[in-house]
This record gives sequence, C-alpha cells and structure tokens, in this order.
Amino acid sequence: GQNLTAAGLARHDPSTFRLRRTRIILSGQVFNDFGFYLEPELASGSQGTRLEEGWGSYTYAPWAKVTVGQYKPRFGLEMLTSARDLDFAERAVISRALSPEQQLGATVEGNLKLATMPVYYGVGIYNGCGRVDQCAIDNDGKKEFTGRVAVSPPMPFGTLTIGLNADHRTFRIVRGNGATDANTVTRVVGGFENFNPVGPTNVRLAGNGVGGTQDGFRINGDRVTGGGDVVFDFYPFVIKGEYAYASQERDKLGAGGSNLDHLIMQGGYGTIGYWIFGTKRNGLLANARYEHVRIDDNSGGFHKALGTVEQPMELRSGTVGLAWYINPSVRLRGNYIITDLAQKQNIVGMSNSTGGNAHQGIAELQVQF
Repeated sequence: GQNLTAAGLARHDPSTFRLRRTRIILSGQVFNDFGFYLEPELASGSQGTRLEEGWGSYTYAPWAKVTVGQYKPRFGLEMLTSARDLDFAERAVISRALSPEQQLGATVEGNLKLATMPVYYGVGIYNGCGRVDQCAIDNDGKKEFTGRVAVSPPMPFGTLTIGLNADHRTFRIVRGNGATDANTVTRVVGGFENFNPVGPTNVRLAGNGVGGTQDGFRINGDRVTGGGDVVFDFYPFVIKGEYAYASQERDKLGAGGSNLDHLIMQGGYGTIGYWIFGTKRNGLLANARYEHVRIDDNSGGFHKALGTVEQPMELRSGTVGLAWYINPSVRLRGNYIITDLAQKQNIVGMSNSTGGNAHQGIAELQVQF
C-alpha cells in the first residue's frame, strides 16, 4: 500500500560501490614494556577523518597488561576480531547490536595457565558512549564495565577456544543528553534512547518510523548483557558460534511515567567453514552462517512505549560465501544473504525484498601493505 511504499522509499537500500575502510596504522614498542597504536579512519564520508583506535599500553608481565585509550572493550568473539580477519564481509547482527565497539577507557588483561590449559582474562571500565568524535566527554555520567574470560582446553585433535562475556552499561537521559552507541544502534528519540539493530547493509531492522513502520525500541536505564562464544578449528573445517542475551530497563516509558517491563534482546549465530585449499596466507575458504535475533519483553505480552508503534522483532538470516586469500596482502570476499524479518513491513526498501524476505549480495576487495 501507499504507506509501505513511502516506507520503502525512505529506507531505500541502493546497489552501490563504497569505500568501506581506508586506514593507516602506526604501532610500536618502546623499552619492551610500553606499546602504542594509532589507527585513523580516512573514509568516514561527511564525518571527515576520525580516530578509530588510539591507545598506549604497559605490560608488567604476560598475566598483567594495562591499556588506556580508545579501543574495543573486551567483549564478544566477532567484535574483537579485526575487520581484516573476518570470515564474512560484515559482522553478525547480534554482534553489532550488543557487543560494544570503540570506547574510551582502561583495561587490565593477561594470559595465565590453569594446569596446562591457557586462560585469557580481560576487565575494563569505559565511558560507554562511543568514540571520542561521538562523545568528547561522558555525557550520561555513567560508566560501562566489561569482562571476558577465554579458555583453550586440551583436545585430542584440533583446537578449541571457549569464551564467556559480561557487560553492564547505561542508556539514561541526564540533563537532556543521551549516550550514543558506537555502532549507531541507539539514537536519541523524544528525549529517550532508541535501540534499533542494523543489518549487514546498514538498514535499521526495526523500522524507521516512516509509512506506519515502527522506529526501533525506546529504552531508558541500565542494560546487563552476558554471552558466550566458541571456536573449534580442525583443518580443513572451522566451526564458530556466539550467543548474547541482554536485559534492558525501560524506566518511565509507560502510562503516567510508569516503568515498562525489561526489553529482552537475544540472539546468536553459528558458522561452518571449509578450506577448499590453503590457509589465510594463500587459500580459499567456503563458509556459511545462520543467525537468529529476537527482541521482546519478558512480561508474556509485549507492552509498547507511549507514542510508539513498537512490536516484537524477530530475524532469521542465512549467509553463504567465499573468502579468497590471494596472498597475505590481498583478499577477496563475496557473500549472498537471505533475511526473513518480522515485522514484515520493516523489510520494505531493503535490496530485493519480496514476500517478507530480502536477498542481498556483498563483494569486498581488501588490500593491505
């Protein structure tokens, strides 16, 4: 109908070429114990050049390293994987939605051994409102806390790594200002925050408020997130998976300023890869991924925030692809993605959307030198 047509035009997802990343990395070690890292992003469009990561570190021992600056908090398998080392062109929806991206803060981390089993730990405190260009100061007065533990138990064949993650952060309006998530998942709407996950081609999956579609989910308060991940590498196969669960407060968003039930955001993905030949130095990897994400409350009947058209959101998506590592400096990745999304009207305007499904393709050339 006319409303859905308007929504589709407003959120049109065009077929286009784009320069996704252009970065110059400067890193080094001083006196063995001190390190530094600078990574500006030169292809950030109208935003101009920005600082992607910039930090300094001091290593007291293998089990005690302190890092201060702007970087990714230690949470989640895929978010902590560099873009140049991803198996797919884009990270999974749940990773982009719940795993924090670059933040200003401090981390203590290290590598230990439990008997003969390697153990990694990392704990940190951060502003919780994104990169320095997104929040020059902590504009909500609250801090974000994250923790990660990963173990690699001995295996009869292959290598297994199991990770556990935890995060506590706040999205609460203070003095009329709200925190902005680094991956643009949240936005200030009507004086409150708005949670709205994005798909692989950066379309907001919970609508955009045009043509009768909803415009994400209003949130206000603390969010607690936990999850786990696993990697089982037994050449030529690689199996990976990740799950995250978050409970988000919705304070003063109901009738008469009452609190709504907590918003529950949960989901995960599983991938399997097969090396047709070679390795990441020179090889061809075939891979597939399945994702499932659901956003609802835990009351048994969804209660929307006042002045919204909120409805529970559920996404199922499958991706197949090839990653060709031509040499250590040149890589080519291609993915085909099919997405099933409810509410169905929120998929209107995405590439090749028919009958509630969207069919999309991404090809990416990566050059490093």
